[in-house]
Amino acid sequence: MLDVLLVTGPLGSGKTTVVNQLLKAELARGGKVAVLINEFGTVSVDGLLVDAERPELADIANLVNGCACCSLKADVVKVLADWAALPPDRRPHRVVLETTGLADPTDLVDLEEDPVLGDIRLAGCLTVLSALTPLHHLEQKPLLRRQAALASLVYVSKADLDPSMALAWESQVRAAFPGHAIRQTRLGRAPEGSPDPWSGILPEAPASLGVPSFAKARALTLHFDHPVDPEGLEALFLRPPTVGEVLRAKGVCAFAGWPVRNDGSDRWAFQLADGRLEITPLPAQPGGALAPMAAVVIGLDLDHAAWRRDLRDLECPPAGARRKRGI
Repeated sequence: MLDVLLVTGPLGSGKTTVVNQLLKAELARGGKVAVLINEFGTVSVDGLLVDAERPELADIANLVNGCACCSLKADVVKVLADWAALPPDRRPHRVVLETTGLADPTDLVDLEEDPVLGDIRLAGCLTVLSALTPLHHLEQKPLLRRQAALASLVYVSKADLDPSMALAWESQVRAAFPGHAIRQTRLGRAPEGSPDPWSGILPEAPASLGVPSFAKARALTLHFDHPVDPEGLEALFLRPPTVGEVLRAKGVCAFAGWPVRNDGSDRWAFQLADGRLEITPLPAQPGGALAPMAAVVIGLDLDHAAWRRDLRDLECPPAGARRKRGI
């Protein structure tokens, strides 16, 4: 039997941090666990973060540039079917399926009924909501509300950054969905004695929620050729865009003037969420290879040409090298 745990929630809510803690717990108890990550964009930044943290996983699969609940659902089914068909000594016992923040999990809660997947069990749907998100989003953002409604367990993440907002979010979700189990998390960890995410019972989604749509959301990906200006990166992502709305931004880069760390890597992961830019060291991949440098910007009605120029202008080529012209 292959147990599958869905991890869902809005863009930037902290799903990957939670996923890493789930994987760490499974590996600590000797379990054989794999992870399937779906991202909106052509570069799997979250996959790089998980792979760097947990190289001992049974397997890791990345599905990019689509939504797991619609255009990539067939790929999700194929990956799970392939894992389920592995010999017993190679087959994972558990799979964490992290969806993109633009995914409505409704079409994934019926995975057990897919005729291709005979021997799997949907173990739960863990929804991650950020305490730094404005409270009115639960009422005004249909997708967020739907992700919360379908949860067997809700984590209110980043509670250490704003304890009062975390408490307000917990109260609001409890009032909207009285039967839900809700826990505040810090650095992706739930308190001792919290419900087991793998023992969830999925609720029925109220029909009144409607069907959310992010058909207009677009992801821009730009591959860096040179280290970038750290102060310029911060200024670019923290100022409001002149056109459109940035839903999420993330990427991998080297910073001009920053030395190679003791681990041999000069790569840093950056993530924009809740109006905060977080930068964390990214170790070398297994075998010593360094992650490719790229930026992914997800938004509504953004001027992609202008964003490409601005991102390219962040590069600091060495003497004698030329920067690519932004188009």
